[in-house]
Amino acid sequence: MFGTFKREIASNVHKDIGSASKTTAKHVDKALGIEQDITRRDFLNATLLASGGMLLNSISPAQLLAQQTADAKNPTDDWTGYGGVGDYTNSNGNTAAVFEAGHQIRDGAFESFPAAVIDTGETYDCVVVGGGISGLAAALIFHRQAGQGKTCLVLDNHPIFGGEAKRNEFLVDGHRLVAHQGSALFQVNYPHSFIERFYDSIGLKTPRLEYQKWAGPHPEVPLTTTPYLGSAPYGWFFGAKFGQPQGLWLTDPWGKRLEGAPIPTKTRDELLKTQSSVRPDVKAPEYRGDAISRRLDTMTLEDHLMEKYGISRETVREFIGLDEGGGFGLGADALSGYTGYAFNGFGGLADDEGQMFPDGNSGIARLIVKTMIPDAIPGEQSLENICRNNVNFAALDRAGAPARIRLNSTAVWVKHDGDPAKSESVTVAYTRAGKAYRVKARSVVMAGGSWTTKHIVRDLPDDRKEAYSQFYRSPCMLANVAVRNWRFLYKMGISGCQWFEGIGSYIQLRKLALCGAESPTIGPDSPVVLTIKVLYSRPGHTAEEQGHLGRAEMISTPFREYERQIRQQLSDMFIRSGFDAKRDIAGIILNRWGHAYASPAPGFYFGKDGKPAPGELLRSAPFCRIAFANVDLSGMPDHKSSIIEGGRAVGQLLDDAFNA
Repeated sequence: MFGTFKREIASNVHKDIGSASKTTAKHVDKALGIEQDITRRDFLNATLLASGGMLLNSISPAQLLAQQTADAKNPTDDWTGYGGVGDYTNSNGNTAAVFEAGHQIRDGAFESFPAAVIDTGETYDCVVVGGGISGLAAALIFHRQAGQGKTCLVLDNHPIFGGEAKRNEFLVDGHRLVAHQGSALFQVNYPHSFIERFYDSIGLKTPRLEYQKWAGPHPEVPLTTTPYLGSAPYGWFFGAKFGQPQGLWLTDPWGKRLEGAPIPTKTRDELLKTQSSVRPDVKAPEYRGDAISRRLDTMTLEDHLMEKYGISRETVREFIGLDEGGGFGLGADALSGYTGYAFNGFGGLADDEGQMFPDGNSGIARLIVKTMIPDAIPGEQSLENICRNNVNFAALDRAGAPARIRLNSTAVWVKHDGDPAKSESVTVAYTRAGKAYRVKARSVVMAGGSWTTKHIVRDLPDDRKEAYSQFYRSPCMLANVAVRNWRFLYKMGISGCQWFEGIGSYIQLRKLALCGAESPTIGPDSPVVLTIKVLYSRPGHTAEEQGHLGRAEMISTPFREYERQIRQQLSDMFIRSGFDAKRDIAGIILNRWGHAYASPAPGFYFGKDGKPAPGELLRSAPFCRIAFANVDLSGMPDHKSSIIEGGRAVGQLLDDAFNA
């Protein structure tokens, strides 16, 4: 199966070297530093330096040596690429192995119950399918509320828990660098809200984190606490697409009112409209479900932006559509107009800046696991230990423990035993290391994605199947690029930038929370990780079509081709400020998420054609002993939604299935 997957990649990839000869292409690759074997270089350099005691004590020399030996025996495949070091070294996004296991389900390999299934003999009060934040929250809430003696098993198809809330770790010239793979920031909420009480219960009692301070002789350039463009100084880059083959920078674009931007006057005027007040006749919803929000759900976000600002479709698609819709994985053309307001009243305190662990919401996933299984991460329940100490994988799935997490286990079959209405148990089958296993459950929480749940639950009623057919997911690739310094940005007086051609669309350097940062200070000579988010928007196609097209591109492109594109992109933008890809890039990790974002199309939030909204139908009640969680259902791709949905699903099961 794996060989087939790799051959499919090789047969579909299109390498963009134009009409250049092989000799010229090889010369370009050498200049970009591709020949240095990026998948190993930063690890090997750091290993040599580690012998001098330059690493944090969370990764010992013995662990490094063991990992180096394992890496030599099991080289990374040419699609997944390098995975970094530490707990997540074999789990950078959806690896080739994860994709293949999922595609077996999609392709009907388990339409019949596995013939050679191994019965583990285990019965659990609750089995949670999916070890992302929603599934972990569901397991913890069940563990707390179901009563003493009740048991729970989490099945997760990755080598480590967290879903998209995972981290990457680099070792660069003796320095440990940490970055997020997907789910990133959180916000401080009102003290007595459900989310704030949940944070407090897992040890996040001081959600306003402390961050690195500026250091060194250089004047300070402001940094944000998140990887998103915001108040810190940034610039726009225009390249060949805009008639600027040598590249043109416009720093502080809004402050300069776009003067000097190589765009038509009409476009400039329309963009400036988006920074001023909206048209007075366009009103925002007052609450979810009011007449305004229901009208917005009948149109696309693109049409709403045109109406809101009085601008053209071309300007939306060229410059702001991906900004406005990027939190849902696509441009504004395919999304419900209500996505522009879906988070209203759901975020943190209005005057509080977004908070972020050095590893994104991996920190929250780790806090949940540590709370549920205290031995899972050594030390006390502190933010420092959570971020710095390694996971004790042996503690996750201990026989006899009330709460267990079973990794590398892909659920393929979930079905009530007998008539669902009268059933007292559910059979759950999963694959692991090429074999199929079976456990019994008194209840099940389906906390995996909508794209798998609709296939896995074998007795799913027609109304739920119809609801799941309206869920569209779009892919995303998060590329983490470790650089030895960021002088090339500092020389320009910026800490972030945006561009409108090539791979990705923005980067923003951030200061790290001290609970997991190696250094308490940061300056232009500090090694850092730059995160490039790659979305696969295809304006003019439906949300469903864009998801398929984007996944096809992402799956058919090997690591080395993406590496080439990233190095070329950064070189095009920064070579004139001193950037040298060969010298300055220390490592690249690709995190490919095939179904990263829920992408609500018009009608998703409030229904259409007289039918209820799909999420509301699935959230309204369990299907007998099976309840549905996951962030998909709310149409708000945020970890808070994940926690809320997991808690709701468990509450429904405790109310219904356990009283049946």
